[in-house]
Amino acid sequence: MLPSASPRPAALAQFIAGPGRVDAVRDALLQLAQATREEPGNLSYDLHQLKNNPAAFYVLGNWADEQALDAHLASAHVQQCLAETIAGEIVAPYAQWRARLLSEPDARSDRPRPVGNSPAQVTLLPFFTIKAGEEAAVGNCHLEMVAITRAEPGCLGYDLYQSVEDPSVMFLYENWTDQAALDKHMHTSNFYRVVRGEIDKRLAVPWTAHLMTMISEPHRERITA
Repeated sequence: MLPSASPRPAALAQFIAGPGRVDAVRDALLQLAQATREEPGNLSYDLHQLKNNPAAFYVLGNWADEQALDAHLASAHVQQCLAETIAGEIVAPYAQWRARLLSEPDARSDRPRPVGNSPAQVTLLPFFTIKAGEEAAVGNCHLEMVAITRAEPGCLGYDLYQSVEDPSVMFLYENWTDQAALDKHMHTSNFYRVVRGEIDKRLAVPWTAHLMTMISEPHRERITA
């Protein structure tokens, strides 16, 4: 594994609503987000909905330490939500992956915050499955892109995570003011130099990405060092 910027753990979860149950799942997950943000040790907890499949929801949360994350998963509101509230509303058992933040928290205090339910704003979640032995090289390339990308117009957030269960998998959590800003980022010389030139050749399969809308209001504070 690459050295992490901090010992802070994260969890990414996926929920797929059944036919006609999108609103019920959405409301239940928003209530869960509100309760989770009141937990000791929770640093962020944001809910997203796929743009091309509104039945699919993704939650990304960050915690101060493993004990805080474990306490969250064992909490009464999580158990009730999963076992009772949405148990009959989703088409398959929910999926969850533990991860860790590799990039340094964003130090820019004046960066605009994402906005919940913005018709223009986009969240991108690209996944990278890396060839054996290339994890450090790919991680370092991504980390090089973090500071570069955060300086681009329209960037509201850009963070790198690595799966705990499978260190060959990394993902980015990107927030942009609009699709035009994201498109411009993906056509910069740095994107072609680093992502296309160095990362792509080290992947076991081509990277894939989910384009989403943040439907919860963003966490009241940024993750800080």
